[in-house]
Amino acid sequence: MRMKSIYVFVKLAESNCDFNVHQILGIPRSSMWTYISDLEKTLGKKLINRKKQSLSFTAAGEEFIPHAHKIYQVYEESLGSTLLDETSELEGNILISTTSAIALQWSMESIKKLYLKHPNLRLHITASDAISRDEENASDVLIRPFGDSDNYRKIWFLSHKHGLFASQAYLDKMGTPETPDDLLSHRIIGYGEHKFTYYEDINWHFKGQEYGLPKLKPSLTINSTKAIFDAAQNDLGICSITFQSNQIYKGNLVRVLPQIEGPIVVVYFCIKKSATGRKLKSIDIFNKYFKNYLKQLDIQIFPIEEIC
Repeated sequence: MRMKSIYVFVKLAESNCDFNVHQILGIPRSSMWTYISDLEKTLGKKLINRKKQSLSFTAAGEEFIPHAHKIYQVYEESLGSTLLDETSELEGNILISTTSAIALQWSMESIKKLYLKHPNLRLHITASDAISRDEENASDVLIRPFGDSDNYRKIWFLSHKHGLFASQAYLDKMGTPETPDDLLSHRIIGYGEHKFTYYEDINWHFKGQEYGLPKLKPSLTINSTKAIFDAAQNDLGICSITFQSNQIYKGNLVRVLPQIEGPIVVVYFCIKKSATGRKLKSIDIFNKYFKNYLKQLDIQIFPIEEIC
C-alpha cells in the first residue's frame, strides 16, 4: 500500500467523491485511478463505484474513510515530528483554492524563490471566483472570501473597499460624472450574472438606490475582476474595483464620484482544521511566505490567530 494512495482516497472522501478531484490534486485522472486501484488491491475490497459521469463509495469504501483519515494523520504527524524548524527539508502537497484575481496578481518570481528554498514543496493552485462545496472541502488552504465552517480555521484576513473608477482618457472623452445620475450617459462595466462565491455584492453598482445610484445597466460584462480592470484601463467605461487595484495591477485609473462607496470584500487565509504534522508545518511556511509577499506589495493584513 502506497501512502499516496491513502492521500488520494482521503481527498476523494473530503470532496464527497467528486469526479474532478484529480484536477484539484494536480494529477491526471488515470493516475488517480491507479492509486485507488492500488489501494483496492491491497485491501482486497472495492472502494469506489465508477460510473461514466459520477462516482460513489461502496459500503466498504464508506467504512474505510475514517481509517484512511487516521492512517494519513498518523503518517503526517510522524514525519512532522522530524522537522525541527522551518529550514528543515519539506516534502509534500498543499492544495490551494483562491480567486482568479489573486492568482493573476501572484508573482511567479516570488513562487520561484519559495521553491528555491523548499524544492520539494509542491503547490497545487486552483483559481476560480466560484467554488463548489466539494472542491472547498478538498483544499488544504483557502485564500478567498469565505464564511464560517467547521472544517477551516481563519488565520488572517485583508479587506478591500470598492469604488467607481475609469481611465483619464475615457473621462476626457466622455466627461467626468458630477452626480450619480450622470452615470446614465456613461458606459458601465460589470461582472455579469456569474456567481462569485461568498461575495454576492460584486455588482453592487447595479443595485441602484441601495448605494445612492440610479438604476444602471452594463454595456460590458466580464466574469474576471482583472479583466474588468483591464477593460477600464483601456478606456472602455467606468467600473467597480477595489481601492488597491491600481497598486496591485500597476495601473492609473481615476476615482469617479468619490462620495459613492461600495462594499468591503474580506479575503481570508484559511487552513484545514484537520491539518497536522508535516502538512501543518508546510502550510505554516507557505503562510509566512505569502504574508511576506503581500507585505512587499504594501497590502495590510489583519491577524486572527496563529498557526500552531
